[in-house]
Amino acid sequence: MGELDSSALKPHATLPLPKNVCKAGVRSSDRTNGCVGTPLTIKHHSGKGAVLGTLTGTVYVYQYSATNQTRIGNQLTMVISKTTGTGNKFSIAGTSPKCTGNCSRTGSVTSLAGKAMQAGKTLSAESYYNWTGKTTRSSQSLSWNLTVKHPKVAQILPFSYAGASPVRCDKEYKSYSAGCIMTKGQVAIGYDKGPYPSFARHVSEAQKSGLPGKTTALKRLKAGQSSAKNRSKACPSRLKRPSGLSCDEYPFASTQQGAYYGGGAGRTFSKCNIADKSYPVGAKGAKGYSACMIPQKENSAAGSDLSKFFKESRVLTGDPFYVQIL
Repeated sequence: MGELDSSALKPHATLPLPKNVCKAGVRSSDRTNGCVGTPLTIKHHSGKGAVLGTLTGTVYVYQYSATNQTRIGNQLTMVISKTTGTGNKFSIAGTSPKCTGNCSRTGSVTSLAGKAMQAGKTLSAESYYNWTGKTTRSSQSLSWNLTVKHPKVAQILPFSYAGASPVRCDKEYKSYSAGCIMTKGQVAIGYDKGPYPSFARHVSEAQKSGLPGKTTALKRLKAGQSSAKNRSKACPSRLKRPSGLSCDEYPFASTQQGAYYGGGAGRTFSKCNIADKSYPVGAKGAKGYSACMIPQKENSAAGSDLSKFFKESRVLTGDPFYVQIL
């Protein structure tokens, strides 16, 4: 679920760039990390327009948070890959971080002013922000400004680099600490077939039949929508519950794709113990819902895991998420 160790959010030396999200020319996010790698090319021209030297590299804006903390890390890392001619004379005039939204900077900012930009060098600066939001949730945007100079040029070159994803912080769960996530980062709940054989079989068959959740995201209900309406339509009282079994619905009753709000017709699968003709066995299509009778304890445990996942991954009303069977 992508939660960072809390120690990573205490002011300290800059962090190594995570290879899974920090790639040159790519904007990428998971739940608690966001990174964008922007190519950098600077040229030194003569007064007549001839190119006397070049510098190339990549500038990374790496931002990170934690689902159980409201501190946000904002890091600028510059990797200089090559210089030619007088391109080895460029240096950094200054770096300035920025957070727009409900955030205040904490601690000092690493200064790169005066640092030489030479081939093979990696230069990093960091800053940290605390979320100051007073409402239940708000989004913040992180960025860096960079200025570069050359001893033979009077002009200072300005560059601006935005972060990969807005950072949303919230305190909507009273039983769990406030925290922050990357809004563009995908998140999924995984269910192991071992402890959930019947539940996992139902979800797998439902997804194979075309229902969303595996490659197309489900979305939590919007404020004011009712999971009870989804549940009562997917699992009406007329469906007989064999002893020890309860009715499991998919997509989940807590989602906008559930039976009532998602619409469509019902379906079921073999070994689901549903004989109602309005639930044809093996129907297919992205529209609709499925029902299956599974062990009550298994159904309840899977539902508890889903509630815990929503809370600890900060999947709030309207948020997308995926379901994986492991």
